[in-house]
Amino acid sequence: MKTPIIRGNGDVIYPKGAVLPKEIVKPDVYEGSIRVIEKFDQKSEVNESNFIDELAPDRPFKESLDAVNKDGRLNLANETYNQMIIGKGLKISAKNEKISDMVNEWLDETGFHEKLEDGLYSYTGVGNWIIEHDPTYKECVELPITTVKAVVRDKKGNIKKYVQRVNDKDIFFKPSEVIHFKLTNVAREPFARGLFHSILSDYEDPRTGIIYDSPLIQMKEIEDAMAEIFKGHADPTVMFYFEDAGEQFIKTQANALKKAKKGSKIVTDKQFDVKIIEASGQGKYDSYIEHMQRDLLEPGSKFPLQFFNAGFTARAASESTDSVLIRKVKRIQIRLADQIKRLWIMPYLAKRGKKVKFKDLQVFFETPTKQD
Repeated sequence: MKTPIIRGNGDVIYPKGAVLPKEIVKPDVYEGSIRVIEKFDQKSEVNESNFIDELAPDRPFKESLDAVNKDGRLNLANETYNQMIIGKGLKISAKNEKISDMVNEWLDETGFHEKLEDGLYSYTGVGNWIIEHDPTYKECVELPITTVKAVVRDKKGNIKKYVQRVNDKDIFFKPSEVIHFKLTNVAREPFARGLFHSILSDYEDPRTGIIYDSPLIQMKEIEDAMAEIFKGHADPTVMFYFEDAGEQFIKTQANALKKAKKGSKIVTDKQFDVKIIEASGQGKYDSYIEHMQRDLLEPGSKFPLQFFNAGFTARAASESTDSVLIRKVKRIQIRLADQIKRLWIMPYLAKRGKKVKFKDLQVFFETPTKQD
């Protein structure tokens, strides 16, 4: 067996038949057709939290969901989105028919379809739907999003625990005990954002520190002011002036006027004058209110109210808007179906000892046709 020859300049020559060093013949590691250089070492970090109040949603979920449920515009948008997303229901198909039968039976037994439809109100309304499940995935219950206070996570973004505040106490959940469905995930935030986030959130000017109320709050204040103006016109302030009237006469008339009903007659032997004090109805606020509705609330709700108030003046505009809305709903359907498959169904099959490839299982929402 020939040995390598080392020259004076340090070069190594391997004659024919020489034995190569082991480190030279070590094969490269490949994943598929990509050469693996080294293991991924994550450098990016997020704001970590070791305290309960640090990673809370921008606005408490209870406040946001309450606004969605009580504002007619947002409630209409939320319900319509949910009905369009659910369509004809969640459908499961698998390459192996026995697997699809097993999954469908399990979903029926756990009442998942009904829980899904109920959970959509939180999923679209505030962007988050969280369910608690047992280790076997045979039991699950919705974690009321209005009671979820915050999460605790490390700097790599891994959640350590979810915090629920209810009945004057904190309850902690491990990530393995819950499934968190997110409508969005902006900049790796711990919580997702709902469809109406932009019109429910206050805005703080980074230069001045001034906090501006959310568009929805501003609109509510305007609507309340308008109601007060109408009430003022219906029951304006009235001032009576009696000539040559003594104090006792004025007191008597004042008591009589307090008890008088609208349209009552007044009889007096004194000359008097009446002045009505009311807000002027000449103010031109309609353009600003239309701007708030058309340019802020409707885009913020991601929903065209013209479908319901006959605001469309052209068929083309209606059809274009309808097409955009359907595309948005379809994208939400695809994302949610993928989350249900990856976070809910696949772990259940693994617990049952079923090895199913991700591509061999199809989860989707069946959308009704226009004729349906």
